[in-house]
Parts: sequence; structure tokens; C-alpha cells
Amino acid sequence: MDDKWLSLTANKWSLVIHEVTNTSATLWFGTLYHNLRKPDKVSIIITKNDDTKVKTLTIKKSDWERPFKDITSQRFYKTKDVKKLESGQRYWIKVVEHLRNTATGNLDEILLARGSFWTLPQEVNSIDQGFTVALGSCFFEEYDGGQVSTSYQSLIASDEAPVRPHITFLAGDQVYLDIGLDSLSPIPKEVRDRVADDYASQWRGLRNVLCHGGTWFLADDHEYWNNYPFVEGFNPFIQALRIPKIKKAWKNTAHDGLVNVQRVQPVRTFKIGNDVSFCIADLRSFRTKTRVLPAAEIETICHWVKGLKSPGVLVLSQPIIEKEGSNSDRNFVSYSKDYNVVVKAIHDASHDVLVLSGDIHYGRICNVEFEGRSNRLYEVVSSPMSNLSGVSSVAVARADKINRLKYFPAIDVNGVTKAAINYNAPWSVSTEFKLFDLRYLRERTKEHFMTLRFNKMDSGELTVEVRAWLCREQRSANGLPKEDWKKPVKLILK
Repeated sequence: MDDKWLSLTANKWSLVIHEVTNTSATLWFGTLYHNLRKPDKVSIIITKNDDTKVKTLTIKKSDWERPFKDITSQRFYKTKDVKKLESGQRYWIKVVEHLRNTATGNLDEILLARGSFWTLPQEVNSIDQGFTVALGSCFFEEYDGGQVSTSYQSLIASDEAPVRPHITFLAGDQVYLDIGLDSLSPIPKEVRDRVADDYASQWRGLRNVLCHGGTWFLADDHEYWNNYPFVEGFNPFIQALRIPKIKKAWKNTAHDGLVNVQRVQPVRTFKIGNDVSFCIADLRSFRTKTRVLPAAEIETICHWVKGLKSPGVLVLSQPIIEKEGSNSDRNFVSYSKDYNVVVKAIHDASHDVLVLSGDIHYGRICNVEFEGRSNRLYEVVSSPMSNLSGVSSVAVARADKINRLKYFPAIDVNGVTKAAINYNAPWSVSTEFKLFDLRYLRERTKEHFMTLRFNKMDSGELTVEVRAWLCREQRSANGLPKEDWKKPVKLILK
């Protein structure tokens, strides 16, 4: 194997490639662990496929920032923007520390991290066999054992893989900050340290996903606590939130993680030439008791939909084709005012809209044909990458054919006639239950992420091939994760 792919799983450094554009990338490097020293000088070296050096970025000791402002331990990071890159090209990253050798007096280079990324292409057909995005959500690290990272990297490293992701959308619950007895601590410092430690272990578990970008992060409730911003119900792990000083420490530290580590934003958009347009909307981080997003951000989503000149991909923290949530587990549908406006915009769109999401602990694909309209709504949900375990595994789920939603929308939306939802086989990810596997108390959806490959046909239509990759099942012949379906699911977007 090329040493570019050799994993550095033993160290505690994190390299994350955040958003990329046609000509730039945002890099995040640092450590979320509390017991590493700050290097005096670090170089981030960017090269092309032929090892030609493109850029060298430097981080000095005085440059490091704290990811959690109320934690004074040695957790630190720095973001760097790489600019003036070529469109649709692959770049490689090597991060090294320059450390003075006391015996020789020379500056030695210590390798801290490796990674890679693609810049966005001008056309979906101009990169590999088609522009490909990965979609995942819900990662509980306890029994993952590095399998998500290994599966993901094997796809992008192997010449035998049918597709390889160029970018990734992580649609929420990348961390679970409200699971475990340590969430009951009445001491603010312990609460802050627990949040930071959870990020450290989760980011280490996702290492090979995050260092091969770019990655767009969305948040869901477990980035704060179940059903955020509400504190309701009898969930034992959130009862400490009823103490004001604990809630303040928990909320502020969780917010720091979203802003400084995941770098979430309300709404972001980008296009791949004239082929497809993307809108990424975080439906959790900016939620209040009455609005899922500020009114101006909802208007931004609707403006994007109304202005589509090609098929659109709307990436959300929670699915849009869902029943209304309960008071103890509110979803997008629960915020009827905002939900109605977005659904009506999609209904009236000039082009098909494909929604990508997570959250619900099972994977599925469906679509809706609106009455009297030529445009369709498609939805692909990928969840989970790694299931909750132990007593929390009561929250695992599976796609249920009997109880699945039959008509969309589930609530009345002015100007939108309810339409039958199409579930074409295969429409869901398979499940597993082993009686003597005490890690999981119920039948669960198999751990997976999905890839979607976009190609433009001569007719002008956009084909999307969807594959579900099983993180915990590998092919012995080549080490690639197994696909859950015999053939990829093909969608046609107009």
C-alpha cells in the first residue's frame, strides 16, 4: 500500500478537511485531547498526485486556539484556508512538527497526520466516473472499533471500488453528549470536560472520514441533548440539565464544539457547474422553541429552491418525509410554520429536489410525485454509522413497512395536495438481531453510510446511483465494505 494511506491511529491529532470549493479548501488541525503539548512550529504541506508541492502552511505556537473557551487544559486547534487551487483535482496533505533534536541540534520532522481532498469539479462527469458524495449520520463510537474509518478509507483508496467519495455530508449526531452516567455530574467542570472528551473519542473514531474531505457538518439533538432545546421527559441522562449552572456549562461547551470543531452554519450552498445545486441546512443548532431556523434562513432555503436551474440537493439534519414528532422528540414537521413554507417551495419548484438526511436510526429511500406537477421530491436517509449500545440501544430502529408513512406531507400544507409516497425495492437498509449479543437489546439497522454518484446524461437528466455500504462487513478478497443491495438504486432527476 502507498504510504499515503498508512493510518496513524495511535496518535491523538486530528486533521479535518472542512468545506472545499472549486479553488479552495478549509483545513482544521489540532488535538481534542487534554494531554498533548503545543508544538512550537507545525507545517501543513499540500501536494498534487505527482508529489509536486503546491502550498506549505505554517502554524506557530502563538497561533493555537482553544476549541472550548471555558476549558483551560491543553486542547487546541487552528484552521487554515488553502486558496488558488485547480478545480476538480486531488490534493494530498502531510502535517509535520519541527522539533529540535537535542543531540544533533537539527530540526527533525515528526509526522502528525495525513489526509487528502478533492476540489469541486466544474461538471459532474469530469471527475472519476462521476461526482460522488458520501452521506452518514449517528455515530456512537463505543463498539465501532474503527470500522467506519476503515470502510470509508478502503473505498477511496482502492482501485477496485466502484465509486469513491469526493465530499461527505455528516447529517448530525456525530457526537452523543447525553449518553452515560457521567452526564449526571453536578459539577460544571466535569460537565465541560466530559463534552470535550466525547468529542476527542468520536473524532478519533471518525479519523479516516474526516481527514479525506471535504466534509460539511450538520448537527442534530445529541450534539446538545435529546430533543434540544427542550429539557423534557424522564430520560435519566438529561436530568442534571434541570440545574441552571449545569445547563449553562453543558450548553456553552456543546455550542463551542459546534462552532469551533464542526464549524456548523445555518445554511450553505454551492453548485457543480450547471449540473446540480446543493443547499445544506442545519435544522438543530439554531433552533428555538418556535422556529427551526431564523426566518431569514428559511427564506434563504426557499430562495434557493425557487431559483433552481438544475436539480437540487437539499441536505438536512432531519428528514422531510416524516410523521410529526412528539413533544418529547420534536422533528422538522413539528415546526409547522417553517415546514409548510419549505414544503410549498419544493412543491412549486421548477426542478426535482433530492433531500439527504439522517437522524432516524434506519436507512431508506422514497419519492413523491406531486399532483398536477412534473417535478418530484426524492429523499435518501442514511442512519446510523454506529448504533447506540447497552441500555441506550432501546433507541435503535428498523424501517417498518407496515407503519411507514403513506402520504406526503403528513400534516396539512396550504396549496399542497397530499400525495402517495413511493417506496421502490430496495427501499431500506437491512437489519440484524443476535439473541446473545448483549450490546444491542433490539433488532437494529446495520451500521452503514451511503454514497451517491451523480452523472449527467445526454438528455440533460441527472442520474444518481445510491449505494449503502455496511461498515462492519468486509469482502475478504479486497477489504472493501459489502454493499447492502445487489445493485445500486438509480434515481433520475430532472
